Amino acid sequence: MCEFGNNTNARLPVLFLLDASSSMNGIVRGDNQHILRQEYSDGINWNIVTGDNIVTRMDELNAGLQRFISEILADPLAKLAADVAVITFARTVATVKEFGPIRESDTGLKISTSQENETLLGEAVELALAELDSRKRTYRAHGVEFYQPWLVVMTDGVPTSARHRELEERLKELSTSRKLSAFVFGIGRVDLSELSSISPGRAPMQVNEQKFPELFAWLSRSARMVSMSVPGDGVSLTPLPEDVWQV
Repeated sequence: MCEFGNNTNARLPVLFLLDASSSMNGIVRGDNQHILRQEYSDGINWNIVTGDNIVTRMDELNAGLQRFISEILADPLAKLAADVAVITFARTVATVKEFGPIRESDTGLKISTSQENETLLGEAVELALAELDSRKRTYRAHGVEFYQPWLVVMTDGVPTSARHRELEERLKELSTSRKLSAFVFGIGRVDLSELSSISPGRAPMQVNEQKFPELFAWLSRSARMVSMSVPGDGVSLTPLPEDVWQV
């Protein structure tokens, strides 16, 4: 594969597993908001709202993802190290970006909200782990060193199956053996206790849904810190800015 022939730097595999269920259409801000009706979705009753200058959770998530992409592109070392995949999930799973370096063409990358109102979180995490395993096999086949893989999960829904709980021991083992670093972020009113089983090593974090750009900027800074280290060395990441937390 030419990407390994042209760049022999150690890789940091980062897999973004992002909720694209219909609840991600939840409104973060807007003018002249008016409630049309209520609907039940992802285990929560939602107000269906109209108005002007409406900004949704997915709009903010896309803004954050674009910030991550632009900041990685702006850092020569992180650009060589970051090996990024983006997968979305609702009832089904979709690959938005396969593993590979961040390129200029990714500045147009945008996630769309699904019409599906289920959140099969455990099944999505299971697929993500398989993708990370496959990527590590590819590295080894090409003699490429790599850092501890990242799994970044962001969700605002109540899981609609129990599969995520069944993965708890496997994820703990991966974390303890330093084969995986999981970052799990709950958006809005999500129940963090439901996310704890997929968040080994650090508690799931509830994030202010208007602060996605700041959150993704922290992730890009953390990726840059890792890219400056030696594979196998521990890296202490800076704390998240206080205003990123849900208030």
